[in-house]
Amino acid sequence: MTTSPFAEPPPGGNDGTTVLIMLARVEGKLDVIAAQHSAKLDEHARRLDDHGRRVDEVDDRVRQLEIRPTVTPAKMLTAVVGATAVIAAVSPFLDRLYS
Repeated sequence: MTTSPFAEPPPGGNDGTTVLIMLARVEGKLDVIAAQHSAKLDEHARRLDDHGRRVDEVDDRVRQLEIRPTVTPAKMLTAVVGATAVIAAVSPFLDRLYS
């Protein structure tokens, strides 16, 4: 026996009953399809929420990195030039001490 809504009508049934049986079968199948689709939508919504949380976490981390003070190339160059100047200024005194 097949479960298709368009299967042969049961023998001895009148046409009104057969149509109602076929409609009931189609309705049952549509209910199953709707339930499956709803489950898929729920899964997609859960995944989107997961991605939204991850985006928020990354945004928070980026914000923390942007707030953290950094050493810019200009500051680094200033430090190197300053250290070189200090060494150049101190070297004659060190030369006198060790010679």
